[in-house]
Amino acid sequence: MIEPAHLGDERTTLLGFLQRQRDLVAWKMRDASDGTLASVRMPSGLTLHGIVRHLENVERSWFREFFGGQTGLRFDWTDEDPDADMRAEGVPMAELLASYAAETELCDQVIAAASSLDATAVDPDGTYSLRWVVVHMIEETGRHLGHIDLLREQADGAVGEGPPADA
Repeated sequence: MIEPAHLGDERTTLLGFLQRQRDLVAWKMRDASDGTLASVRMPSGLTLHGIVRHLENVERSWFREFFGGQTGLRFDWTDEDPDADMRAEGVPMAELLASYAAETELCDQVIAAASSLDATAVDPDGTYSLRWVVVHMIEETGRHLGHIDLLREQADGAVGEGPPADA
């Protein structure tokens, strides 16, 4: 798990915080069986497995599809069921985490190819800078880490902010 650069430039700092949030998603699932992780859910149906699948889909959507302009990508949501990505019953957490990690590597390639955080992409809702997309994904991942904290504590009492930076 990385510690974001304390004295890095803007790009280094933001990408460090994004990676830290991503790493914490996996760290929060450590040492628990699928049965334990699947034993809790919010009244809305939100589960730990579903959150990981959702984060993978959202990264793919913002970085690769929207910002990178990649087409033909697969998503777990549909127009008929926009929350389908939040369901992952029966999929092992190890598989979900591996898929999420692979997706973030592909997203990082899109980020690295951009000339700067000022690079933009346009859709019918407006023009967005890469900076905005990165900050949005830090916020999105951090918000869901809060859900993960609560669900994991309910599942087996595990709490914590993460290992030391050098762990």
